Amino acid sequence: MPAKIATIQNNMQKIKTLIKEELAGWKPFDIIWLVSVCLIVTVMSILFKYDKANDQFYWIHIVASACGIINVVLGGKGKLSNYVFGFIHCCLMIYITLISRLYADFGVTVYNFIMQFVGFFTWSKNMNHETHEVKKIHMTNKARIISLAIIVVGTAAVGWLMQRFTNDLAPFADAAKAVMQVVAMILMVRMFSEQWWLWIAINCVSIFMYIKAGNFPITMMYIVYLVNSIIMCVRWEKEACANDKLLK
Repeated sequence: MPAKIATIQNNMQKIKTLIKEELAGWKPFDIIWLVSVCLIVTVMSILFKYDKANDQFYWIHIVASACGIINVVLGGKGKLSNYVFGFIHCCLMIYITLISRLYADFGVTVYNFIMQFVGFFTWSKNMNHETHEVKKIHMTNKARIISLAIIVVGTAAVGWLMQRFTNDLAPFADAAKAVMQVVAMILMVRMFSEQWWLWIAINCVSIFMYIKAGNFPITMMYIVYLVNSIIMCVRWEKEACANDKLLK
C-alpha cells in the first residue's frame, strides 16, 4: 500500500510540474486573447445557429471550434500541450468535413490526426528547458522551393481528381487547403517558422470554403485562426532569426 501511495504522489507531482511548465512564459495578452476568442466564438455560434445544423450534433461544431482555437494558440506559443487539443479537434473535424462534403479536407484531417502523435514526440525532444517552449528555426532556400513546388503540383492534381470524381463543394479550394496543410504540418513538426506563412494562406482558403458550406462555427474558428496565424508568424520569425544567429 505505501508503495502504491508513493506512485500516485509521484504521478501527481509529474502532472503538477507539466502544468507549471505549460503555463510558463504566458503574457497577459496571450491569456486574454485565448479566453476572449473562445468565448466569442462559442456565444456567437449559439446565437447565430445556421439552418443546416438544426440537429442534436450541433455542439460538435462548437467544441471543435473551441479545441481548434486552443490548439493553434498553444501551438503558436510553442507549447507541447497543443497536440492534446489538436487530437480532440481532429476527431471532431473528421465528422464535420464528411457532412460538409469536403473530401480532400477530410483526408487531410485524418493525416493531421496521425501527425498529432508524431508532433508530440518530436517536440517533446526539442523543448527549450528555460522557456518551456519549442525551439523555432528557419528552412533553407532549397527546402522552400521544394515545398512550393509540391503545393502547386499537388493542388492541381488533387483538385482535378476532386472535380472529376466527387461532388466536392469547392474542389480546387479544398485541394489547395489539403495540400498546404500536409506541408504545413510537416513544417510544424520540424519547428520551421515558415509554417505560419502557409497557415495564413490555409486559413484564408478555409474561410471561403466554410462560408460556402454555410458552417458558421467553423468559419468563425478559421477567422480566429487567421488573426492568430498573423500574430504567431511575427513572433516565430523574430525568434527564428535570433536562433539562426546562434546556430551560425
